[in-house]
Amino acid sequence: MADIEITIDPPVPPVPQISLQVRKSLDGDYMIFDHLDIDIVVMPEKKKVLALAKETYSDEVYSTQDRLFRHLSRKGVVKSDSVQGGNVYGSLQGVIMESSDEGVDPVQVTLYSIHTWLEEEKPYFNSIRAYEDREAEELTEPDDENSTDWTPELHADDKGAPEGAWGRSDVFRHRDSLVR
Repeated sequence: MADIEITIDPPVPPVPQISLQVRKSLDGDYMIFDHLDIDIVVMPEKKKVLALAKETYSDEVYSTQDRLFRHLSRKGVVKSDSVQGGNVYGSLQGVIMESSDEGVDPVQVTLYSIHTWLEEEKPYFNSIRAYEDREAEELTEPDDENSTDWTPELHADDKGAPEGAWGRSDVFRHRDSLVR
């Protein structure tokens, strides 16, 4: 009888596909704009991750940056002892670890880990957006209990405090008449 040799290659694990709002800068850095509070920059050449405040720096922004770097440290992407303030005001940065496994790109792992963190943050985004939508609706379309109809009698041009009731306005008016 003839010997038949059958070889079975192990299945190739699927490559995960992610979707991020990313721009690549001229120097090759990846800038991620998916979060409401911070922008994230992955710097492959310097092997760093940088988190910047989107607008103004606050305790909320620092808390967000801290959550990001705690996540990256727990996942083994960023060295926890390298997380520090960056050279931009209100920024935090950390060093990306080198991969001990050949064929594993640390930048791709970093981008994937940032994506998973952003997915964990989605309930926060959704609650903020829902609150802002509710607030806008209450202000632009109030219910009958929180609104009044417009009537000319109630909305006269000369409403408010009587003339000179604030004291200082008389002083300013008198001074202005002397200057002229």
